[in-house]
This record gives sequence, C-alpha cells and structure tokens, in this order.
Amino acid sequence: MPESVKKFFYNLARRAIFAFSRLPMSVLYGFSTVIYFVMYRIVRYRIKVVRGNLVIAFPHKSDKERRDIERRFYRHFSDYIFETIKSLTIDPEELKKRMVFTNPELVNRYTREGRDVFFYAAHLGNWEWFTAFPFYLEAQIQTFYQPQRNPLANDITVASRTRHNIVAFPSKQGFRGMVGARKKGIVSATLIIGDQSPRKRVEKIWTEFFGQDTPFLTGPPTIAQKLDIVLIYPSYVGYRRGFYEVEFKLIEEQPKTVSAQQIVDRYAALLEDDIRRIPELWLWSHRRWKYKHEDFPDD
Repeated sequence: MPESVKKFFYNLARRAIFAFSRLPMSVLYGFSTVIYFVMYRIVRYRIKVVRGNLVIAFPHKSDKERRDIERRFYRHFSDYIFETIKSLTIDPEELKKRMVFTNPELVNRYTREGRDVFFYAAHLGNWEWFTAFPFYLEAQIQTFYQPQRNPLANDITVASRTRHNIVAFPSKQGFRGMVGARKKGIVSATLIIGDQSPRKRVEKIWTEFFGQDTPFLTGPPTIAQKLDIVLIYPSYVGYRRGFYEVEFKLIEEQPKTVSAQQIVDRYAALLEDDIRRIPELWLWSHRRWKYKHEDFPDD
C-alpha cells in the first residue's frame, strides 16, 4: 500500500478515535455495557484464565461468589476500555472529580524536600487515569510505556499518557530518562506498573501473593535503590462506576536501607489487600501464576 494511502487511513482513524472520545461518559458507558455483554457472554474473552486465577486467589469462596467477582471484573474491564479512550479528551475538571487522591500532601512533602518519588502501582482500577497526578502533585510527572508495533496504537498511547505535561519514556529508556531529569535538577514523581509476570529468562524476586510463591519484576525496587527514591503505593480505597478514590501509602522512604526483597514483600501485601477489598478492579485476565518457583532453581 502506498505511503500516502497509509497516511490517509492513519489520519482518518486517529480523528475518528478522538471524535469518539469526546462523547459524554454516559454515552460511552452505554457502549461499554454492550461490549461487556459481547466480551463476557458471547466471546468469553480469556474466561479460562480469569476463572483459573480466581480459584487460585479465592479457593475458599463458593463458585457463586467467584462468578460474581468474575461478572463484576468483566463489567469494570469494559468500562476501563472506554474510560481509557475518554482520557484522550476528558476535561481536567471532570477527571479531577472522577479520580480523587485523598492525601497528596504525603507526596508533596517529599518533593518539596527535593526527594524524587516512585509510584509503585499495579493493573488495578484505572491506571490510565493517573494522568490526573499533575492536578494534585508538585513535581514533574513521568511514566513509562511499552512501544507498540502499530503506529496508531503507539501514538494514541503516547498522546493519552503525555497529557497535562506528563513525560512518557519508552520502557527501555525509563531509567536513563529518570537520571536525566535528576541531572537537570528536576524533582520528579514517576509511575511504574509492577504486577505483571516477569518473562521466563529475566531475573525475578519471589514473594507470597494470595498464598502462592509468585515472581515479581526486579526493576522497580532496583531503580528505587539506585536512585534513592521514595516508594509510594497508590491504594484504591473507594470505587463506584466511573469514580475512583486513591490513598497514597508509603512503602519505603529510604530504599537503600532495606533489601529489594523487603520492598517487593511490602508492595505485594498492599496490592493483595486492595484486591481482596475490591477484587473486580484487578486485571484477572493476565496469567499471573504461570510459573512456579521450583521451575527456577537458581532464583
């Protein structure tokens, strides 16, 4: 296909997505309800993975209780998709009403002292709406993203995450970007998602998570220790459809004084507590327990 034709369809699709994102949330949630039904009742998107994870996490719950969590997860996951689309154009005042941080003073106290902050977050709630950080926090907000092969998907991701003067680094350049900001004398607050399952051949830190020996990425605690960054966990303490309430909880303010294992242990415990309280907000459709510790004797 000629480049001119590719560019035409790229621009057309981009304009269509942005136009769609300008629809009111009430209309987008109407689309979400339809997609929820199709994804859950017809396509059965990753249903075996979701059910397997729920059995592992909640072995003592009845099938009926797990099915109720399953249904609520798919409903929220569908909402998350449309909320993410909305993040491209959502009015800042509306976003502030929908994404409330109850104690920004905890973060601002450190950044006023010249300390960088690391948000050790998870695939929980709506992590894309953390673009509301600049309305609450007194620091340069930074985040990472995984470059996409599809140019449109990549550009939409970057456009969403860099709104409100947020700086987004490709994941492989994240550490270098953080160091660069520090060399310029910029006090930063950086968001990273830390609950994905590590690839088989990368270094891992194992900790108990829902009663299972579970591997976690070494990157977040290692970066925090190297740069002596305050580690904070964004905890979901309230939720109703389209509205989230988040409380910042301190993981460690002196990461060099503790081990990476201790940092991951605390993070996993905080995350598990959130999931147990509001289980539908976690991303149950990813294979979190696909590896066992005994399969990695050198770890």
